[in-house]
Amino acid sequence: MNKIRILLVAFMFVFSAGICKAQSSSSNEQRMLKLEAALSALQAELNQLKTQQSQVPVDQEKLDIMVSKMLEEKKADMKLVPDWVNNVKIKGDFRYRHEWTDDESATNDRNRNRIRARIGIYGKVNDEVDYGFRLASGNTSSPTSTNQDLDGAFSSKNIWLDLAYFDYHPENINGLTVLGGKMKNPLFRAGKNNLMFDNDVNPEGVAVAYTTSLNSDLTVFGNAGAFYVEERSGEADTSLWAMQAGVTYNFPGLEKTYVTAGGGYFDYGNIKGVDLDSFAGNKNTGSKYDSDFDIAQGFVEVGFPVCDLPFKVFGDYLKNTSANSSEDTGYLIGATIGKCKKPGSWQFGYNYRDLEADAVVGALTEGTFGGGGTNVKGHSLCLGYQLAKNVQLAGSYFLAERTDTPTNVTTDHDLVLVDLKFKF
Repeated sequence: MNKIRILLVAFMFVFSAGICKAQSSSSNEQRMLKLEAALSALQAELNQLKTQQSQVPVDQEKLDIMVSKMLEEKKADMKLVPDWVNNVKIKGDFRYRHEWTDDESATNDRNRNRIRARIGIYGKVNDEVDYGFRLASGNTSSPTSTNQDLDGAFSSKNIWLDLAYFDYHPENINGLTVLGGKMKNPLFRAGKNNLMFDNDVNPEGVAVAYTTSLNSDLTVFGNAGAFYVEERSGEADTSLWAMQAGVTYNFPGLEKTYVTAGGGYFDYGNIKGVDLDSFAGNKNTGSKYDSDFDIAQGFVEVGFPVCDLPFKVFGDYLKNTSANSSEDTGYLIGATIGKCKKPGSWQFGYNYRDLEADAVVGALTEGTFGGGGTNVKGHSLCLGYQLAKNVQLAGSYFLAERTDTPTNVTTDHDLVLVDLKFKF
C-alpha cells in the first residue's frame, strides 16, 4: 500500500507539472493533448504496479473518479483564458539594404545603407470580422517607401501607422470581402507588378472584393474601392474610384496551369489643377496638375510549371483617357520563375516597362525604379535565395532611362539593391 501512496504522490506532482507546462501552450487543444498524454503514461504505470502488487487491493474506480475530477478542474481553469488571446497573431519583418545608385544627372554615385522594420497585430473579432494593425518605419512625405537611411549621427528613426483596417467576410455570402480603413492594396496586379501602385502603397477608404467559381475550372472576380487621397476644407477632396473585373481559367488535366485576364478603370476625382505635394514626373503648371487621371487598364497573367518550378508571364497596359498630353500610356511585361520558400529554394524575375509622363499619378507608382515616378522606361532584374527558414537574401538591378518633365532631357539611372530579409 505504501508503494501505491508513493505512486499517487508522484502522480500528483507529475500531473501538476504537466498542467503548468500545458498552460504555456499556444492553444487549449494543445494543452489538453499534453495532459491526456501524461495521464495515459501514469495510468500505464499504475496498471503495471497493480500487476506486480496483486496482493494489495486497489480501488481503481475511486482512483479513476479522483483523476477525472482533477482533470475537469484543470479544464475549467484553462477556460479562464479569453478566447481572443488565442485569436491574436503578431507578425513582422526586418530588411537590411545596401543601395548603390548611378544617376547620370548627378555628379557622383550614391551609396547608402537603409533599413525597413514592420510589426503588426492581426486577429478575429468574430467568425465574420478580422482586423489588422501594423507599424512601419518610413516617413509621412512618401507613400511609396518604408525605408529609413542609416545616417543622422545615430539619430532615432521614425515609426508610423502603416495599416489599420477591418475585414468583413459574411458567412452567408461566400467569396465576399469588405475592407475599411488603411489596408493592403486589394486590387489585382498581374505578376504583383508595381506599374500603377508601389508595393508599399496602402490605400485608405473602403473596398469590396468578390470571387466565385462558375465550375471547377473557371473563377470570376471583381474588385471595387472608394479611396480618399487628399482631404481639403476649402474645396473638393481628391479621391480615387477603382473598379476591376477578371476571370481565371485552370486548364483541366494540367497541374498549376492557368490564365487570368481582365481589366479595370480608375477615376481620380478633383485632381486636375490641384497640388498633391509631389508630381514625380507628371506634367504640371504653376505647381498644379495639367491633367485629370481616368485610367483604363488591361492585364493578363499565365502560369505553368517549368522543371517543377512555378513559372508565370504577365503583362499590364494602362491608358489615361483624360490626359492633357499625348504622353498618356504605360505598359509592363515580365516573367518570374521559382519561389523562395524552403531553405535552398530561389526565384528570379524580370520585367520591362515604359511609363509615360501622364499615364498614372507619379506620386503613387513604383518609388525605386528610375528614381521613382513616371516618364521612365527600362529593365528590372531580381534574384532571391532562401538562406534559412524566414531568412532570405535578394538582389535587384534596375537599368532605367528617366526623362525630366520640364526640360525633356533623358538620362540613365541605374540602381543596385542587396537585401537581407527576416520574417517572424
